[in-house]
Amino acid sequence: MRPINKIGYTLAAVLLLACLAASAGCVGTDAGGNGRAAPTSPEATASPGVTPAQPSPDGLIGEGEARSLAAAALEREIPGIRIERMTAEPYDVQTYGDVWRFRVKAEDDRDPADDITVWIDAVDREMVHFQDGRDYFRSADPAITIDAAEKIADAYLRERNERSDVVKTDAALSMVDTPLGSRNGPYHFVYHRSIDGVLCQFDTIILAIDSINGRVVSYSKFWKVSNNDTMADPEPSIPEDGVQERVLAYLNDTYGKDPGEFAIRSTELRWYDLIARQRPSTEPVAVPLAWHITFDDERHRSQDPPRAAEIWMNAHSGEVLSANYNPGW
Repeated sequence: MRPINKIGYTLAAVLLLACLAASAGCVGTDAGGNGRAAPTSPEATASPGVTPAQPSPDGLIGEGEARSLAAAALEREIPGIRIERMTAEPYDVQTYGDVWRFRVKAEDDRDPADDITVWIDAVDREMVHFQDGRDYFRSADPAITIDAAEKIADAYLRERNERSDVVKTDAALSMVDTPLGSRNGPYHFVYHRSIDGVLCQFDTIILAIDSINGRVVSYSKFWKVSNNDTMADPEPSIPEDGVQERVLAYLNDTYGKDPGEFAIRSTELRWYDLIARQRPSTEPVAVPLAWHITFDDERHRSQDPPRAAEIWMNAHSGEVLSANYNPGW
């Protein structure tokens, strides 16, 4: 059996929020911008049943159709569920993109809180997130192993015809500290999308498997690279050792730092799909192939915990696509 990595509950939230932050603005703008307007939203009702779809611009579905799709999705994910209440969250395109979000209470729930959530993409009508937060954390130790949970996660993705398109990059048991002691949560699995053998940085799927009964209790899909987008040649023109030299030269030219002050920590070839997440419209974009380089200096290493900086460099042209380095810490 492989060792179990335990993570705090906040890591799962950080993964979710990081993807949402990267997505913000990818399909909408503020009132003064040029992005699509939010579809018309009728006042939220308590009925979980089918309601007429509201007319909406640019092919976006309204709350009525999204509500019907959400109810059908929950019936697949939680067989036998009887929905007592389904409430629509405010339509927030700036934070979540074109997504309808619903909070749900089942008839047999003892807790009055709406601990079930489901999100429907307003463009392609697909369920992109659900979570059953009831009994999410327990005092009991896991009853299934992380290997068994991974098999369940893989089978779930195969049922959705998504397993062949992703590569698992992280697996861990979530946990939370409470006044009554530590509580174990589900196993979390992170899968990055693979295109032409290269992983995307932001297009991901995150699954949570209950560590007691093996049930899928959460699914989140962040998929923004479309079939109409143009992908660069997956074979880099600049080799790995060459890009490290270029990064050190860039740091010297930009910050006046001697290359000897830096240590390269990792160099990975990825699709720089942030451009797809932040597209200002539905028009196709060209997704560049990039080297993702993490590095540090003495100041970063002295932090508690140690920190690292990063640079994204186009793997063909050598252009610096983004840099996250603060020499003045």
